[in-house]
Amino acid sequence: MSYQGGVAQLKQVEALVLDQTAYRFLGDNFAGPKMDKDQMLWLHEAIKGTNLDDKVAHQVIGATLYVILAHDTHDGIDEPSDAIQKTLQERQLTVLAGDFYSSLYYRALSELGMIDLLAALQSGVQQTNEAKANLYQLHITGDEDYLTHLIMSKAAIFSRFAAYFDCDEAFICVGARAILLTHLLAERKNWLFSNHSLFQAAYEHGYMALNVQADFAVWLDDLIVTVKAEIKANMGGLAISEMMEKRLKELLGQ
Repeated sequence: MSYQGGVAQLKQVEALVLDQTAYRFLGDNFAGPKMDKDQMLWLHEAIKGTNLDDKVAHQVIGATLYVILAHDTHDGIDEPSDAIQKTLQERQLTVLAGDFYSSLYYRALSELGMIDLLAALQSGVQQTNEAKANLYQLHITGDEDYLTHLIMSKAAIFSRFAAYFDCDEAFICVGARAILLTHLLAERKNWLFSNHSLFQAAYEHGYMALNVQADFAVWLDDLIVTVKAEIKANMGGLAISEMMEKRLKELLGQ
């Protein structure tokens, strides 16, 4: 498929996700997580070699994006101990949004009769939750274990999706790390803007401390370099589209 053709298909998927009255309402009134276009790109890449027709494939990708949106949204429900508390309306909209995305996901896959995929994605959600809990509580045995949990916390749903559609290990490895890389790059921007990061606890604990005297900013850069190196090490012979190759080069150059 040409680059232009791939972009056109992704726009169709995005339009399918956005074409919901409630979604538009939430977009105007809810400041929670938005659709992850990098995950959409990798999901599209994972499914494009199957025998599903384009319409069904787009519905499947859309349903999976709803899973990711539902999970990310429910993560935003605050706890009594949180320093910044949401207003009552913000809490209500957060719950509404998470439940709305979940209902769209269940309905779409049920209507398509893809119960096995639904189960696979639920397994991905469970893996994501377990990884996040272990990261939050620092139940990690070392650097390799930390990076494994970090990848699962961001890309377990994609990995289960890609495995369901028989993608090879190298593709899943690169895709999962590329998805993590987008989050790490965003976290670096957030740190530079706010001087606050969710990764500070891991830094203070000593995980991934490649530079003994490093401050947090250098530590985060080292982590980004490590993830980029793992992507490059697994790209040899990888069969990906022109669009995917362009996005990977963009990420690796940041």
